[in-house]
Amino acid sequence: MTLKEWVYSLKRVYKVLIDVFLFALSLVISYKLRTEVHLSSSIQHWYWNIQLPVIIPFVVGLRMLFLYSFQIYSRMWRYTEINEILELTKPIALSSFIIAIPRIIGYLPTKSIFAVPVSVIVIDSALSLIFLSFARILRKWQISNRAVKKRQKFHPNNKIKRTLMIGAGQAAQELARKIAQHPELDIEIICALDDDYKKQNIKIINDIKVIGQIASLNETVKKYNIHQIIIAIPSLPPSQIRKLVELCQSTKLEIKIIPGVDQLAGGKVTIEQIRKVSLEDLLGREPVDLSIPEVANFINDKTILITGAGGSIGSELTKQLLKNFSPKKVYILGRGENSIFQLLQELKIMTTIEATPIICDIRNYDMLYSQLLKAAPDVVFHAAAHKHVPLMEDHPSEAFENNVIGTRNIVKISGILGVKTFVNISTDKAVNPINVLGCTKRLAELTVNSYAAEFPKTKYVSVRFGNVIGSRGSVIPIWEFQLKNNLPISVTAKDAYRFFMTLSESAQLVIKAGAIGNQGEIMVLDMGDEINIYKLATDFIRLSGYDSEQVKLIFTGLRPGEKLKEELIGYYEGANKTKHKKILVIESSDSPADILKSTIEELVSNVHKMKSEEFKIKMLECTKKLNGPEIKPTAQHEASVSVR
Repeated sequence: MTLKEWVYSLKRVYKVLIDVFLFALSLVISYKLRTEVHLSSSIQHWYWNIQLPVIIPFVVGLRMLFLYSFQIYSRMWRYTEINEILELTKPIALSSFIIAIPRIIGYLPTKSIFAVPVSVIVIDSALSLIFLSFARILRKWQISNRAVKKRQKFHPNNKIKRTLMIGAGQAAQELARKIAQHPELDIEIICALDDDYKKQNIKIINDIKVIGQIASLNETVKKYNIHQIIIAIPSLPPSQIRKLVELCQSTKLEIKIIPGVDQLAGGKVTIEQIRKVSLEDLLGREPVDLSIPEVANFINDKTILITGAGGSIGSELTKQLLKNFSPKKVYILGRGENSIFQLLQELKIMTTIEATPIICDIRNYDMLYSQLLKAAPDVVFHAAAHKHVPLMEDHPSEAFENNVIGTRNIVKISGILGVKTFVNISTDKAVNPINVLGCTKRLAELTVNSYAAEFPKTKYVSVRFGNVIGSRGSVIPIWEFQLKNNLPISVTAKDAYRFFMTLSESAQLVIKAGAIGNQGEIMVLDMGDEINIYKLATDFIRLSGYDSEQVKLIFTGLRPGEKLKEELIGYYEGANKTKHKKILVIESSDSPADILKSTIEELVSNVHKMKSEEFKIKMLECTKKLNGPEIKPTAQHEASVSVR
C-alpha cells in the first residue's frame, strides 16, 4: 500500500468514527428527550441502565451497515450537495424501520430490551439525518474556506472588479457562490438587479442583495462605482437579450454573460462559462427544438456520412449529431486532411462514438463510389462546397466542377447505392443568382431534384439558408483580424443587408429539415429579419470594448458578384409554411430532367474550353433559363399559402 492509499484509508476510518459517534449521540439525546416527561424511577432505570447500553451498539451497528450498503462512503464530503443529503435519508429510514419492528409486532418498550419507544425512533432518525448532514456540510465549508484563503494568499486583491449582477435566480445564486470561492478571479459581486418584485431586497448569498429593478441600471452603476456587469439570466428569451445588452452598453462598462439554458451542461453554471457578450447573443435567435420523434428516428441507430465535414457547417453538423443523438456510425468526408484531423481531435473530447475519417475529393467519381460503397450510409448530409463569392467569381470552372459536378456525383451514387435520405445544403446565394457561387448552388439544387425522380427509394431534400455568423467565410473573422492588427473595419455598404443565423442553429435546422422534408423538396430556413451590415459592424466594435472614435469604419463598396440584399425565395418560386416552426417549403416548377442534364453536359463540355469570363456568362444564362418564368402571385415574400 502506497502512502497516498494509506492516508486515504485513514481518512475513511476517521469519517466512519465520526458517524459512529454522531449516531450514538443522537440516540442518547433522543432518550433524554423521551424520558424528560414524568416517568417513575423504575422506568427511568430500565431505559438508562438496562435498555440503552444494549440498544446503542445494536442501533449504531445497524445504521452503519445500511450506510455501507448504500455506498455512502464512496462519496467525498467536500462535494456534498442536496443530492448527497437526500441519499442519507434512505439508509436512515430503512434502518429505522427495522428498529421499529419489535414495536410493530406488539412488544412493549418497558418489557423488551429491543422494543425501542416509537418517539425515540422518530427523534433519533431526525437527529441522525441532521447530525450527519451537518458534519458533511461543515467539512465542505472547511475545505472551501481553506481553498479560498490559499487563493487569496497567492492572488492579492489589488485589482478587484466591482461587479453588478443582472438576475437573481438559481443560476445567479450559483454563479455568485462560485465567484466567492475563487478570489483569484478578482471579481467582487457588489449587488444584483432583477425585475421580479418578490426578489427585491433579498440576499443572494452573504451580503449580496437585490437592490432594485433592471431599469435602475445606470443609477446603480454610478452609486456603487461598478466596473463590470454580468448578465446571469440563462432563461432570458434571445429576443430580450439584445435590449438588455443595449441598456448595459449605455453604461460603457465591460459586459459579460452566461450561456442560455440550452447550452448549460446539465443545467449547471461554471466559472468557465462566464464570457463576453458575442454577436450571436444579439441575433435574437430562439433555440431549435430537436426533440420531435421524426428527428430521433431519422438519426438514431443510423449510419451517417457528412461531406465537407472539415468546414464550418460540416463540422458543426457532425458535433450536433453526436451531441444530441445516438447514430450507429458516423463518417466524416473531406478533401482537406488538416481540417478532418482537427475535427477528429475535437470529437474525441466530446463523445465516445467513433467518427471514421474519409479523405476524398467529391469530383473523383470512382473514388467516391468506392468510399460510399464501403461506408453504406443510411443518411448523407452534403455540405462540401466552395462558398466564397469573390473568389469563385475569379475561378468559375473550379466552382462549377466542385459545386455542380461534385454534387451530381454524390447524388447519383447515393441513389445507386440506395441511401435512404440525401440532404443537400444550399444557400441564399442560389436565389435569383447573379454570381458564380449562386449559379453553381442553384444548379446543384436542380440536380438533386432531378435525381429524386430517377431514384424514388432515396429521399432527396435540399436545405437553403443565409449567412452563418462566425463561420470561416463570414465577416466576423475578417473584422477580428482587422481589429487585432489595428486596421480599419471594412463594410461593403451602409445599406447592405444580410440574413444571419448562428452556427449551431444552422446545423440543428438542417437536421430537422432533413427529417421532416419530403421527396424532392427544397426547404428554406426562416432567417428572421435581415440585418444591416453597418449596424452589425458597430455592434462588433462596441462588444470588442471600443467605440466609433477609437476604431475607424471604411466602406469598400460591393465586391464582384455581391448584392445589396440577399433573398431566400426566387422570383420563380413560392413558399408554403410547414407545421414546424422556422421551416418553409419551396414551390417551384423545375425544368424537365432531360433538359437539365443536357444543360449540365453542355457546361461540362465547355468548362475548360471557354475563357473564365465567357464560361461565367454561359453559366448565368443557363441557370436563368432553367429557373423558368416568374410565379404569380408573389408568394415569395408572403411565404404563407398553406400549412403542411
